[in-house]
Amino acid sequence: MTKALLATVVVLAVTVACGGSGSSDCTSGNAIKFTGTLTVKNFAFSPSCFSVASGATISVANSDPRSHNFTVKGTDVAVVVLPGETGKATAPGPGTYDFVCTIHPGMKGTMIVT
Repeated sequence: MTKALLATVVVLAVTVACGGSGSSDCTSGNAIKFTGTLTVKNFAFSPSCFSVASGATISVANSDPRSHNFTVKGTDVAVVVLPGETGKATAPGPGTYDFVCTIHPGMKGTMIVT
């Protein structure tokens, strides 16, 4: 009984720690209208919830001392950005997309493409 309870607690803790897709908090009502640059700083994307037009250029500026990437889940959009550099990506077709740094999976956000 104790082992089963412990196993359940561990599974729940891992589920909470890993989090979900990140899209539940980002809606067209609260998304920031994208203005051209997505900043990477302190192991976070800013803004982490934004709207952008399909085909628009997304500049990703890395202000961290480590390399990061901007990978849009479910698409072929992926850009590696070295420290102090800026990379460019093209917004995919309309839809809601989660994005992540696959090097540091805790870095994530959502974009709404119109």
